[in-house]
Amino acid sequence: MQKFDFQEFVTALDAGQQAHLEWSRRILRCTVLRSFPDDDVMHNDAHHLCQFGQFLAQHLITFTSINAEQTQRLVTVHQQMHDTIRNLARPISQGLAGNIEDLEHFERCQAELIDHLAYFKTQAIYHYTQIDNLTGLPLRQRLIQEFRGQQEQCSGALALMFIDVDHFKSINDLYGHNMGDTVLQQLVLRIHDLLNIDQSMYRYGGEEFIIMLCAAQAKQAEALAELIRHTVYHTPIVHQDDATIQISVTIGVALARHQEPLVSVIERADKAMYYGKQHGRNRVINADHITLENKS
Repeated sequence: MQKFDFQEFVTALDAGQQAHLEWSRRILRCTVLRSFPDDDVMHNDAHHLCQFGQFLAQHLITFTSINAEQTQRLVTVHQQMHDTIRNLARPISQGLAGNIEDLEHFERCQAELIDHLAYFKTQAIYHYTQIDNLTGLPLRQRLIQEFRGQQEQCSGALALMFIDVDHFKSINDLYGHNMGDTVLQQLVLRIHDLLNIDQSMYRYGGEEFIIMLCAAQAKQAEALAELIRHTVYHTPIVHQDDATIQISVTIGVALARHQEPLVSVIERADKAMYYGKQHGRNRVINADHITLENKS
């Protein structure tokens, strides 16, 4: 996973736009010269092998952080464009006429892809101060901006997870800060792979992260939190010479109450997380359980 670099991101989007516009020129050359397309056109995984495809895979979290639904459409239309250009190229390389349906599909996909790339460039310029350059996640400013809208989208049934990496200072002390950065990057990748499109993850600060999700009952959020905890604990981080570092996280879960402000939800989830730290770490704690325990 590469660090987020705003200038690199925008430059790569411009390069991707230009490269995919050039497909039309390449197909025209094949048609006129009756030549066989290059391997990067005909390979079944061309959408993974092209320069933009590799960049997209490396920065998928950043794309998703900007707009998750638009990212899914970008991934899909990028593959479709490559698939369609391959279908067009086969008969052309044999001196035959291409299929009009394939040509029209290619033109639609290319136009849509270019629109998506322009959209992400505009949004990157707008959001770049709100994206963490280490993990590609949105920062707490975005959490503050998106909380109310997410509450409405979830019809009030909203939960927050407050995630903290256990003994992270010891990792920095033993292995150095570069390794600490790698641990955070790998942690984010593993957690992000477990989330659905409507579940948002933010870097809150240091080794602390927040996940916001729709959940009508605490057990829904707790089940996902437990999956995250289990996955992190049972997937060690590999570093030099194939040595591994086992890490764990402690997670506090809080359901947002009716009209409860964000700061209050975070405070309750944070307290639940610290309660878990005090009682052994590597565990999931429901904020409401602490409230009930304190009242008993």
